[in-house]
Amino acid sequence: MSARRAAANRASTKAASEAETTSDLTEATQVLAQAVQTLSGTMAQLARMTSMGAGITPQAAVQIIQVNTWDDDPFSELTPTADPPVAPVITVDVPVNNNPQLQTAIVEPRPAPSPYQPGTPEFRYWSVEEALARGINFWSPLLPAGTTWSAATNPLQVALVFAVDLNAFYGRPFGLRFYRWPAQDPAVFSAESPDIVLHELGHGILDAVNRGFFDMQTLENAAFHESFGDMSAILSSLQLPTMRQKVTAETGDRLNANSRLSRLAERLGSALRQVNPAAAERDCLRNASNRFTYQRPESLPADGSASELTSEVHSFSRIFTGAFLDALAGMARRNGAISDANLLAVSRDMGQILVDAVRLVQDSPTSPWPAWPYAEVAAAMIQSDQARNGGRYRDDLTGPFLRRGILSSESVEALATAPVPTLAPVPQAPAPALGFVGPDGPASGAAMLVTYDEGNENHDYALGFTATSKLPTRTISTSIGVDLQVHAPDRSQPPEAPSSAVGLAGGFAAAVMQPQDEALYFVERLIQQGRIEFDPATGVTSPVIKAFAATGSTKTHRVVKADAGDLVLERVQFNCGVCGDR
Repeated sequence: MSARRAAANRASTKAASEAETTSDLTEATQVLAQAVQTLSGTMAQLARMTSMGAGITPQAAVQIIQVNTWDDDPFSELTPTADPPVAPVITVDVPVNNNPQLQTAIVEPRPAPSPYQPGTPEFRYWSVEEALARGINFWSPLLPAGTTWSAATNPLQVALVFAVDLNAFYGRPFGLRFYRWPAQDPAVFSAESPDIVLHELGHGILDAVNRGFFDMQTLENAAFHESFGDMSAILSSLQLPTMRQKVTAETGDRLNANSRLSRLAERLGSALRQVNPAAAERDCLRNASNRFTYQRPESLPADGSASELTSEVHSFSRIFTGAFLDALAGMARRNGAISDANLLAVSRDMGQILVDAVRLVQDSPTSPWPAWPYAEVAAAMIQSDQARNGGRYRDDLTGPFLRRGILSSESVEALATAPVPTLAPVPQAPAPALGFVGPDGPASGAAMLVTYDEGNENHDYALGFTATSKLPTRTISTSIGVDLQVHAPDRSQPPEAPSSAVGLAGGFAAAVMQPQDEALYFVERLIQQGRIEFDPATGVTSPVIKAFAATGSTKTHRVVKADAGDLVLERVQFNCGVCGDR
């Protein structure tokens, strides 16, 4: 018995040892498999980064890890001079855009990554690539998961030197276009300014989140689009540690002071002043540190010196941008001493508030489109902060919008007791039509939405390429004897008890033009400036149209004939406001 028992014990010990060895091998195999999968994913990402390049392999991309760029612009002077010195470059890691659904593709040949010198095409390429990746990586975590471009393709096409002009454009059919101005030595390239790149990217980001701002034909909608571009440039620039250090040194605890942060597109502004001294501000193209307050658009001159407020959309955009910078400064002070960490945190808080607000103004497909977007976006920003942060920044947001005349005291009183939006999860599968999961895996972005209408939110952000939500249409009888169908708000009967950001600004909104009048005013301005291209199929002829017969970069809209025979006004593109016709 004893021998059999001993043999059994030896067999049991051997079996246990073999089982332990098998378990160890299985665990090791699993760890190895996970490591291989991770490495494969990394190599695939590197391959995607370099797939459009001139034969650059992932291994090469790993070996060369830094490129040169500018913080925000080639020029930056607190006291402007006639011949500004070029700013020193900064060296950064090779940029990587981490959002598979918001990719970009520069159409020019891709040089190997390296710290190139300014003035070379290679420097221009990587400077733009860095700005685009930085801007998209900033906005991506704040956008609803599943956000896609509304433009024709992903990746969004980017042309660094499209033609000769002092300009830059965003348009759905073509993406981003930048220009060259050879009349100066050295030549001016709009793509070399991260400010301009991030402004144009801002048009694309806003168009992805809420597509109605692109299509609605009113002055304030267009001006808010321009303001969002400038806000995008400001917030994205704060993602650079070098920029945060310089801004802290320049402004102290007054973030809304005149500084390299507030001054936008200094080099392009300098070039434009040489063409027309009154066409740009004295130290930049536009300065967010300003004192402009809201005026009725029809009471302003149609155009004029950059030092005055006009109804031209880029000029008018400065009202909202100025209030935004004042609010950002207040938010930063509330978070304590101005520091690197403070600026980074407050930039992201403000970015989230903005993303929420541009969705909240049309929280569901049945919500009326905002007739007064300045006031209603401002109200929605305050409500977003209430939902996200418990109202932490309420006073910092309310004060600037009151002082600028964007909100009235009646509006602020209404907001104090208005329903607060709630947080709801971003819709997940099953919803393949919304594009939440693609070939590159789950969509990037925020998991929670701020909403008034859970389950029936505005899903513009996930409609897919070129798709747009249904918007109200009105008939405008123009001065050239042509009736046009245009997208314009219908607010003939404002809600008596508004339950969303739409209508909360009613106290102030009653003082501005009615939507019908504002749409007519905006369309007449387009006609006066020759911004509309008439499709030959429309058969429309007019001395005014003939006077602006040439097509080109000045055309922001077109008129096409619909199937029913109606003439429909469509926006084609946004430009940065320094067209050759100036």
